[in-house]
Formats: sequence, C-alpha cells, structure tokens
Amino acid sequence: MAMMAGSETEKDEDECPYKIESDEVLFRGQWMSGRHVNFLDKASGVRKVWQSAFRSTKQPGVDVDGVDIIATLIRDGGASRHFVFVKQYRIPLNAFCLEFPAGLIDANETVEQAGLRELKEETGYTASRVIALTKGRHGLDPGLTDDTVQFLTVEIDGDLPENQTPTQQLEVGEHVQVVLVPCDSIMQALRDITERGVSVEAMLYSFAIGYSMTH
Repeated sequence: MAMMAGSETEKDEDECPYKIESDEVLFRGQWMSGRHVNFLDKASGVRKVWQSAFRSTKQPGVDVDGVDIIATLIRDGGASRHFVFVKQYRIPLNAFCLEFPAGLIDANETVEQAGLRELKEETGYTASRVIALTKGRHGLDPGLTDDTVQFLTVEIDGDLPENQTPTQQLEVGEHVQVVLVPCDSIMQALRDITERGVSVEAMLYSFAIGYSMTH
C-alpha cells in the first residue's frame, strides 16, 4: 500500500510495536556486553525474548561506534584507479575476511578524524581529499547488535611522495594486509578472492554490486 508522507498510516507504523519489560546484562566485556531482553508484542500480547550484543566503547557526544573508509587510490594522473581494502583473520568467522579499512572512534575524536587516522594506521596511505561523510547511524547487523558506523569516502593521490611507499602503523597483535582492487573489475576480483576461501564483508560486497551497476 502506498503511503503519503505524514499520513496517519505512516505515523502508526513508526510507533514501536514492542514494550520492553526487562533488560538483563548477561556479561560485560572490554569491547561488548551481552543482553537478554524480555519484551511484549503489543499487537498480539505475546511475550518474547531477544538476545543481543551491545558495544561498550561508544564515546560521549558521538552517535556511532565506528567508521568505515571507502578509499580510492589514484595513480599516474588518474590513469590507474584502485579501491583500498584490507584483509584480516576474523576469529568469529574462523576465516580471513576482506573489508573496508575501519575502526572505532577514540575519545575526543570526530568521525572524520577517526576515519583518516584508521586509514593511515591500517593501510599506510594518507587521504588527499575527503569526498563525503554519511549522516545517521548505519547498523552493521541490527538483528544481532547495536554496533553502528558512518562511511567516510576519500581519495588518495598515489603520486604524492607520502603515498609512494606507504607504511602501516599497526598495534601489537594486529595483522592487516592491504589489498588493492582495480575499480573497473571489482566484481571479478571479489569472485576470485571468494574462490580462494576468503570471506567478503557483506557491506563491501553490497558496495561492489552497486558500483558495478553504475559503472
């Protein structure tokens, strides 16, 4: 059924259909907590349970937990264009995963500052131009966790001296590989990577599909 903006139907559907009756913390960790939520479905009167993970690291004054960086490396005056991704072993998946460079926002940091810092730390590259920063809270897996991000889109001038031989600035225990993927063959590159047993982050794959449909 089509809805007009501001209609009663739209207004009703925007109301929360649940009543939270209890919220129990099952465990607290350094990075996350686990919760057991009992709630009532107002329409049916049925009581239900939801178990989920919550970030423990959100900084005051910032709406999101982290930032993902969509970076394009441009070389040879624009003749060569590659997306800058990272690959690292993810224990929950028990596999290597191809991802956007990303990280959590530190204290007293803006989302943009965090994105530029994480790009430098994980890839060694210095962004030459910030193209855009998204607004709002983008849930990574809203059925499982409250973890949210924003996306920072940047360009990297690979012809500049600071980007000729980039050096990562990884913390102890971090194992991150930089993966450069040609923009004009991103889908084939992802298929090849997947065939080698590497998992591709869902939002990266979604981005690749959208990019390939418009280029």
